[in-house]
Amino acid sequence: MSSPSKLASPSSSAPAWLAEKVYAPKRQRTITLVTQSVDALRESRQRVSLAAIAATSKRLDPEGRGVSESAILDNDEARTYYEQHRSWQGGRNKRARPITTVYPTTTGSIKPDRDEQRVRQRYLRMSKEALVERLMVVEHTSVLKRERWLAQQDEAFTWRLRAEAAEARLAREAEAAMQERQTHTSHEKNASAHAR
Repeated sequence: MSSPSKLASPSSSAPAWLAEKVYAPKRQRTITLVTQSVDALRESRQRVSLAAIAATSKRLDPEGRGVSESAILDNDEARTYYEQHRSWQGGRNKRARPITTVYPTTTGSIKPDRDEQRVRQRYLRMSKEALVERLMVVEHTSVLKRERWLAQQDEAFTWRLRAEAAEARLAREAEAAMQERQTHTSHEKNASAHAR
């Protein structure tokens, strides 16, 4: 008995009735579901990928089976439609070519009113390697800033403790000086009283 994979793929030796009754409807079903899925993804502004098409086709298929990624790639018409509308364009499109610019080791200052859509587009054009490098720089900068902040907090706390200790010492010295003056004054009064 033939395996299911051999039955599913039309061969040149297949009878005409089999190609017409079985393979042609399957090909057309794949084309229809792929077209509907791609259009639905684009309409909802979602990424068009093989996995997304396969998942969307299951929702759109009345039978709930959908189409597999390999079925999309094996069907020339479905594959062409997918490649025309896929989010990832590979190296063929010059505008989609990843940015390979070497980025500085610091992120610099980020303006709060920057055009986030342009920034997003710039990041989407970058290669995965460039994004990883940039993320590592951001993480490293974040760690350094946190360590600097903790050191500053520690230093501020130390100065606060010193200031409190100095204020306490000054208060004690002032109190001791006042008591000494009071004692000195009372001695002078006693001395003048004895002199009379």
